[in-house]
Amino acid sequence: MRKFVTSLAAMLSLSFFAQAQMEQYGPFVGGHAFVYKSNLFNSDDFRSDSVQKYKATMGFGGGFDYGYKGENGVSISSGLYFGTNNQKYGSEDTIVGDVLTFSAETKMSFLKVPLIISIQTRNESNLKAYYSLGAYICYNTGYSETINWDYKHNNSSLDLETTIEKKMMTSKYKGDSNTYSWKLDKRPYRRLGIGAIAAVGVSQKLSKQLDGYIQAKLEYQITNAEYSGETTFTPNNSKSGARYIDHLWGNYAKYMPDKKSDYERWGTHPFNLGVTFGLRYFIFKFDE
Repeated sequence: MRKFVTSLAAMLSLSFFAQAQMEQYGPFVGGHAFVYKSNLFNSDDFRSDSVQKYKATMGFGGGFDYGYKGENGVSISSGLYFGTNNQKYGSEDTIVGDVLTFSAETKMSFLKVPLIISIQTRNESNLKAYYSLGAYICYNTGYSETINWDYKHNNSSLDLETTIEKKMMTSKYKGDSNTYSWKLDKRPYRRLGIGAIAAVGVSQKLSKQLDGYIQAKLEYQITNAEYSGETTFTPNNSKSGARYIDHLWGNYAKYMPDKKSDYERWGTHPFNLGVTFGLRYFIFKFDE
């Protein structure tokens, strides 16, 4: 937030001292960077007990844009950009007289294609209010999951680290030379998603054909990012036990193993809230 205020002040200073330039319109190309607080929100996770708590998690994204701006200040744009949706979890809890330190982290990467309508206010200043609203379709390019259960006192042999990546789940107990792994018949996270975008900020004319902008932006994925149905676990080695069918996340909170047969886990909706910085270069020298 401090960076946002500093950047906004710098734009205001530029606008005050710069001579107003002719307004550009027509086709443009550009790029942007997005720095944000990343969240994988699920109402079941949010209501879970003290073992599982959200931790502040940062994310980043960036890509290129193209579009067209009309003489009325309204523009429509699209493009392609890369982003992450990560979430850290962790806490301490007392279980059967022992202290458990729990930590986990989900990492996901996406390619997103947005369709955005923006409105730039019309006035004589180089600095203008800049509003955006749109939607996007995203493709999950990869994910990983790391879960650690660390018992501090009597039950150290129960310390467990589990990783999930691609269609493989691997677990290892502290002090055990064996590794236990299972092949999964489904990805824990869905490939495709649809979301919405809303942003508000300012744009600044930097030269005759170049605009810069800064906005506070929210991205919210409307569709469920997880697959929360039953998964088939097939042992990858003889020590992993028999083949079985279960819910990967139970069907209560994500890392709570106990489930109720009549309970369905709610959807997980990634959302990012942060600051985006961008540039627009107008290809032709149309002006008013």
